[in-house]
Amino acid sequence: MSDISANDKRIAKNTLYLYMRMLITLVIGLFTARVTINALGIHDYGLMNVVGGVMGFLAYFSSLLSQGTSRFLTVGLGKGDMKQLRNIFSACGTIHIVLALVTLILGETVGLWFVNYKLVIDPDRMFAANYIYQLTLFSSFLGITQTPYIASITSHEKMSTFAFMSILDVVFKLTIVVMLLYIDTDKLIMYSTFYFCTNLFMFFMYRIYCLRKFEECNMHLRWDPKLYKDIWNYVGWNSIGTFAFMANNQGITILLNMFFSTVVNAARGIATTVSSQVSGFVMNFQVAAGPQIYKLYAKGEYQQMNRLVCNTAKYSSYLLILIGLPVFIKTEILIRLWLGNIPEYVIPFIRITLIELFFKAIDFPIGNGIHAFGKMKLPNITSSIAYISVLPLTYIFLRLGASPVIAYIIACVSYPLAMACDLWILNKFSGFDIKFYLLNVPLKSILIILLSAILPVFVSNSFEDGWLNLILTSAVCAMVSAVLVFYIGLDAEMREKVLRKVKNKLAFVFNKNT
Repeated sequence: MSDISANDKRIAKNTLYLYMRMLITLVIGLFTARVTINALGIHDYGLMNVVGGVMGFLAYFSSLLSQGTSRFLTVGLGKGDMKQLRNIFSACGTIHIVLALVTLILGETVGLWFVNYKLVIDPDRMFAANYIYQLTLFSSFLGITQTPYIASITSHEKMSTFAFMSILDVVFKLTIVVMLLYIDTDKLIMYSTFYFCTNLFMFFMYRIYCLRKFEECNMHLRWDPKLYKDIWNYVGWNSIGTFAFMANNQGITILLNMFFSTVVNAARGIATTVSSQVSGFVMNFQVAAGPQIYKLYAKGEYQQMNRLVCNTAKYSSYLLILIGLPVFIKTEILIRLWLGNIPEYVIPFIRITLIELFFKAIDFPIGNGIHAFGKMKLPNITSSIAYISVLPLTYIFLRLGASPVIAYIIACVSYPLAMACDLWILNKFSGFDIKFYLLNVPLKSILIILLSAILPVFVSNSFEDGWLNLILTSAVCAMVSAVLVFYIGLDAEMREKVLRKVKNKLAFVFNKNT
């Protein structure tokens, strides 16, 4: 029990660091997005997103080993074998270099052809599109080779360092967009140039830190056939699932461009920005919990691992409700206050994306549990079928003249299907209690959402749109959600623990003042 308590405290501490990072990056990120859109204009912003979408499709290798590397490193740390840990890092580093070279080759051949001959781009902006593409390609190369070092930081649970690096990154990017306001040359080209320089700087920062702090990060060439086979087997099957996921996301971006224009891509870019800011609050908690899931697996404590998976999913959904529900209800006024003008399709894009995010939030910890076992064949086959089916269905509907909103609806349906597959697989691997999970996570969370929305919607409709409406609705939404989460979402033991913590804090403050 003491180990569980220590793990919970470690997760809480790391989550705090990540939330400090999130609050700072949120404010800076939203301001940066607004200035970027205003500086570049809606068409250049859309162009940047569609070209980036192509590169995201080709550079899916960048995230391919991110979770896998973290898994192997964390399991190695859990076993306490430093020699094996060094071998794991070196093997992962070597594989990342190979994948980076593959991405570069694909990018300069297939990707370059696609940008120039298949995307709908204004002829006057073709030079800018190709310039952006080349810088994005080399940024992806750097990002792929950097993945093992970032994975080392998260595996060692150095979340304070991770938070500092992220804050430094967004400060640099804020500086970039401020500079754009005073530049008279092609703003899109200059933005891409400065952005690449920032990525290059962060590349060296991560590498220098890891080489100084973690012994295993000093790469050495040592052929270990079994280790390379295990990692490549993991990568091979995981690549299928990652490819399908990227096809689901970036493939839709490309399809929307083919059937509509860069304006629709701009709307998708704005929706993605809002979604990423909201999801950051949830992902911070999940990132902090991930290494503990892997370490419990390494120790063979499957029951405790399943407990942590379920709790991570449950508390992730509650965090999403507190943050996401006000955004869902007041999407229009939030976008109007943030950007001024509301591009077409932005509102439905954002709202459907938030629904997607709910299923992602409660499925991600299950995925961590599956990844801990390293058996990636079955989960990637099942999830790939769910994700990849989105593209042909979207193409058919768009070909028949459907609204671009249909792409989001189809994609949204694929996530609960993928979650159902993941639940079955984790049950197969570790005896995960599916019935308990369904009753205590998605069903309970949906009940809280429905009940939480009643009073805020009433308040929202009772006042004229503006800052007062936004503040009142958000405040009511937060209070109602918090109360319902406490009484419906938490079990008796956790409610007692929360009340005890609050009483202790109040007693401390009272005694200090007296």
